[in-house]
Amino acid sequence: MKPIIFAFTALGLMIAAGTLASAAPVKAPVTVTLLQDPTLAKFGAVPGVPPCVTMASLRGSLATGPATVMVRMTQGCVVPYHWHTPSEELIILRGSPLGQMRGERPVILKLGSYSQLPSKHVHRFRCESKEACVMALVTGGIFDIHFVGGDGKEISTTAAIALAEKSGKTRW
Repeated sequence: MKPIIFAFTALGLMIAAGTLASAAPVKAPVTVTLLQDPTLAKFGAVPGVPPCVTMASLRGSLATGPATVMVRMTQGCVVPYHWHTPSEELIILRGSPLGQMRGERPVILKLGSYSQLPSKHVHRFRCESKEACVMALVTGGIFDIHFVGGDGKEISTTAAIALAEKSGKTRW
């Protein structure tokens, strides 16, 4: 009797193993983003920023966050003092943007430079090079931009763009 019980137990285990193997959870597909040639990125206008700034989405969505995008600023483009709700990280891919944090000296960011800006940290940029400035930007949440005037109070996008045109012609 014991050999028969063993045979049925072994058969039951093999059937169970086959059933369990076929019922294994299906793994979700992994999304991989690879952009070998940044010149092929599809840049487009983004509402609320000066028209000299365009962005190309690499991962996620600026509208829902988090996201990774490439930012392109034309030569001479100015993005006046502003802040974002989420923190942001920047890596310079091309050109020489001039960056300035409120109350600090302006700094030329060279190829490969990295900057991490905490939430609501007031800063501005100007593309100083003869070519476009291109940066990789990683935002940890929904992308927003809040422009501020010289007094530190929030101003409209229209007022900020007018300020950018004016400040683009002066030294910082």
